Amino acid sequence: MLCKIILVNWKRPFDTCACIASLERTIGVEWCAVVCDNGSPDDSATELQSFLAERYTERIRSTTEPQVFDYYVEESSIPRITLVLSPSNLGFAGGNNLAYRHAPVDVKADFVWFLNNDTVVEPETLSRMIDRMRQDPSIGICGNTLVYAHDRKTVQAFGGSVYYPWTGIMYEIGNGKTWPCSVDVNAVEARMRYVSGASALVTRKFIDRVGLMCEDYFLYYEEIDWAERARKAGFRLGYAPQAVVFHAEGAVLGSGTTARRSMLAEYYAMAGKFAITRRFFPWALPTVYLFAFLQVLRRYMQGYSARARMMAEVILGFRRTPPDVQ
Repeated sequence: MLCKIILVNWKRPFDTCACIASLERTIGVEWCAVVCDNGSPDDSATELQSFLAERYTERIRSTTEPQVFDYYVEESSIPRITLVLSPSNLGFAGGNNLAYRHAPVDVKADFVWFLNNDTVVEPETLSRMIDRMRQDPSIGICGNTLVYAHDRKTVQAFGGSVYYPWTGIMYEIGNGKTWPCSVDVNAVEARMRYVSGASALVTRKFIDRVGLMCEDYFLYYEEIDWAERARKAGFRLGYAPQAVVFHAEGAVLGSGTTARRSMLAEYYAMAGKFAITRRFFPWALPTVYLFAFLQVLRRYMQGYSARARMMAEVILGFRRTPPDVQ
């Protein structure tokens, strides 16, 4: 049994290296990883290459775009890590998909773990997620317990979130609870509308039938799209409570609390909300518009007038490109 792990880096090489270091402590599962540097405008590619070259034997597979480098453990027939250098930022889904497509052709993995690079995992995390999927073959996407990296006693989410199509609002299940704690797995799976994109384990059968992430969203909402397509294909969503991932939420783009949220995060969140509604829940558009304008009003009242104007432009269709900010 082999699991393929997919990571996407954008301007956070230190986080990516820490994530890889934690994966190296994985027990109970054979694994290999594919890391996509998503067109980072800094020295990410160089730093990642230096980090990997110190730990593994490097072999260049391709010098054309995207450049691909394979890194081997001694006496291994398949690369432990593959590094793919994208010439441009393809977005969250695009970066993940590029990494998946450039895995070594002879690596036939039973499972694929899409994992955020701003995470640290425990040695048993992957094996516990696989155990949950083996318990119920109808599970196509499996999540785990996400715990805040800055506060390892506080839960970010039990696997994923509830999503309310009528409002376009989602809530992370279990957010704020103290960890460790007991969890009703059946209750979580019954409520979960989608598995968090920070950590999602899928089967090869799932990808063959449902496909990879949709690249139309660039950032956010691809998890909901994936989950809706999964249901239509007859798959369930699963949750492995004792599989723990520590997550530095919103480290790259600033997508945490309102005070920390960036203009780009606000743009993609609003644009994605209407994209997912039109695609899967068109009957909810009137109320989604209403709640979106209430969100704009709230930003004005909070003192974020520039964000509010930009969000209103997205709602009204006057803005179809992200703001020009770093």
